[in-house]
Amino acid sequence: MSIGRRRFRIIKEIAEGGFGKVYLAEQISSDGFSRIVAVKLLHAKWSSHDEVVMRTRDEARLLGLIRHQHIVKVEDLTSIDSKCAIVMEYLEGVDLKWMIQFLKDKEMVFPRAALFEIVLAVASALDAAYNGTPLQGGDPLHVIHRDIKPSNVFVTVAGGVKVLDFGTARANFAEREAKTQALAFGSQGYMAPERMLGEEDTPAADIFSLGITLYELLALESFGRIPPRPNKFKKKIEDRVAQIPLEGDEDWCEQVRDTLRLMMSYDSSERPSAPQLVEIMEILAQDAGDMGLRRFCRTLVAEAKTSLPDPDTGDPLAGSVVDEDLSASTGSSSTGTATPPDAPTPPRLPDGLGDTVQPTDGARSSTRSGARSGARSGARSGARSGVIDGAAPTDGPNRTVLFVGAGLVVVLILIGIFVFLFGLTTTALVIGGGDADPVVDVNERPPEPDPGDPELAAPNGQITDPGDFKGPTIPCVLRYNDPRGGTIHITGPSGFKATWDGTSTFDLGLVGEGLYKAVITTADGDKLRLKNFRVEAGHARCVYTFDVGAEVWSGGCE
Repeated sequence: MSIGRRRFRIIKEIAEGGFGKVYLAEQISSDGFSRIVAVKLLHAKWSSHDEVVMRTRDEARLLGLIRHQHIVKVEDLTSIDSKCAIVMEYLEGVDLKWMIQFLKDKEMVFPRAALFEIVLAVASALDAAYNGTPLQGGDPLHVIHRDIKPSNVFVTVAGGVKVLDFGTARANFAEREAKTQALAFGSQGYMAPERMLGEEDTPAADIFSLGITLYELLALESFGRIPPRPNKFKKKIEDRVAQIPLEGDEDWCEQVRDTLRLMMSYDSSERPSAPQLVEIMEILAQDAGDMGLRRFCRTLVAEAKTSLPDPDTGDPLAGSVVDEDLSASTGSSSTGTATPPDAPTPPRLPDGLGDTVQPTDGARSSTRSGARSGARSGARSGARSGVIDGAAPTDGPNRTVLFVGAGLVVVLILIGIFVFLFGLTTTALVIGGGDADPVVDVNERPPEPDPGDPELAAPNGQITDPGDFKGPTIPCVLRYNDPRGGTIHITGPSGFKATWDGTSTFDLGLVGEGLYKAVITTADGDKLRLKNFRVEAGHARCVYTFDVGAEVWSGGCE
């Protein structure tokens, strides 16, 4: 392990999501050792948001405990410029979502042998994550991914398959910070029916999501909405499976269809386990008789990678050298600073600065550019202001200045408390919306809505009690698919209450995370109870539509 602070030469941006960016970088250790890595750097606006930072840390720590050839490797959890950073292996290739579009544009099918080998690899990764024992010892982590989909499976030009994004995973490990709940994790189009209905998470739900993914790889099209009611569900599954274009031995084609039916069974107990799926996929791949995974990656994946759009957005970090925060390696105070691209190789730091450690819970940043709130990423930035070594208050004018300064601080604190409480009360009443940030803090005012946006049409609904939310809030929009409307009574966490007639979009504005319960009386007079939806932090907004025919909310948090 290298000693002291490391530096990262940012080569280019390679991806961006709602919470951060991923950069291709050269890691330069203080002893002169360097290597190519990917650095996932949390956006500055999330650095003081507890839930986002905790989930980012949890993902890194979890992946640090799992070592499997088909799960992306995380090398370190650190802090750069007071922002949470994950150092990962660099993968050269594309995700399956891009691969599907690439093959569709070229009017090609996904090579069957390669396809089944990929699904085999994902099933192997899911088995290792749930049943595998960490090399460090202890019990299995029982990891359930909860967001298996094409964009979270990566294929490399060298023939590798990697499962990505364990940020919403459920797992058992002592260092976990964030508290996850059983419902609404994952992407709506890949979510098992029992998960949509709020039942307990099991590994079978990941198998269902992998079944939807397998369908989309075979058909090169989206599966679409998943009906949660058994009769409509089974009919759609049967229709979709029957339409898959398959060529070859009739028995083999029927085995493929039977496998899909089992993976996407409504009853979770009927789905194959991950180890069983490994064996099934091995047989299907052997009998496919076309291009295998290695050749597929060497040719088509390499070509698909060259067709990726250039993500160069003029990011100011590209081409610069950034320092790892000293707090990430020594516990001292420091800030990460950008260095010009032609900066010389950093000199070796003095011995004895200590090994690199993960940020600890509750670490707070010191003052930086005034009183900056504690960066939950664990970085301590800047020296503590206002303290001079060896200096102590003295009698006379200096003590008077000290008393006056203390009085001003007390006044400012009282004003701040008043502003906070006033803002907390009024923000809960603001009607917001649109594509806001994934999580909106209770003190952050949403952007002014565009009056011409149909999403923000004046609703025929009323929030009768906005509740008293103490945590993060998220924009939420409701729709009703019967133009005749109905009578909808909604209750939610912290005393939230609202009524709505369903005839137009109901923009709830910023609401707290949690389970919302609806009692609905349809235009035909039917009374539907316990029609629930969940608002989750960590998303840009939540959009739900009540399907009167299916008697269920569709949509989710995006």
